[in-house]
Amino acid sequence: MLANAAGLLIGWLGVALLSATLGATTQQTVNPTAAEVKAFLYRVNAYAEMRKKLESGLTPLEPSDRTSGVEQHRTALAERIRAARRGARPGDLFGEAAQLFKEVLDRDRRTRGARDTGASLEEVPPRSTPNVNSTYPQRAALATVPPLVLNNLPALPDGLEYRFMGRDLILRDRESNLVVDFIPRAIPTLK
Repeated sequence: MLANAAGLLIGWLGVALLSATLGATTQQTVNPTAAEVKAFLYRVNAYAEMRKKLESGLTPLEPSDRTSGVEQHRTALAERIRAARRGARPGDLFGEAAQLFKEVLDRDRRTRGARDTGASLEEVPPRSTPNVNSTYPQRAALATVPPLVLNNLPALPDGLEYRFMGRDLILRDRESNLVVDFIPRAIPTLK
């Protein structure tokens, strides 16, 4: 009986040591790309939660609201977001993941070729670097990001979208029509 107890104890210690070793190995082999994407998504989700709280204090929109009511709501929300993010700077949300986004766009450009990439950029508003917390231009086209590119980018919370402005990739808040963050020169130069 004592031999059985000793055997069980040795077996249990072996499993405990193996678990501790595997845990230490797992902690040391964190994928830096995954960590950057996870940090980006954390910041984007924190922004979405902040916007939701700021919007909850506004009078809710009704389906019958006219355009002027929708614009007043949008303007009031934009003002609240600007006040809450007074010190916001480019890269606050994209952070270290910006380089990953550039790599995805560059890989797509090489796959498509210069002609197809140029065609996809025809509707992009020709504007220099945007500003964080600035209003997306009312009359500017909302240049869509090609679906094949979107499939390779992290999914965004409801109300946020990727858009192009000039050669920059922006995060646009649909509800407030604000540029939340951007990556300058994200689209590589066509050759």
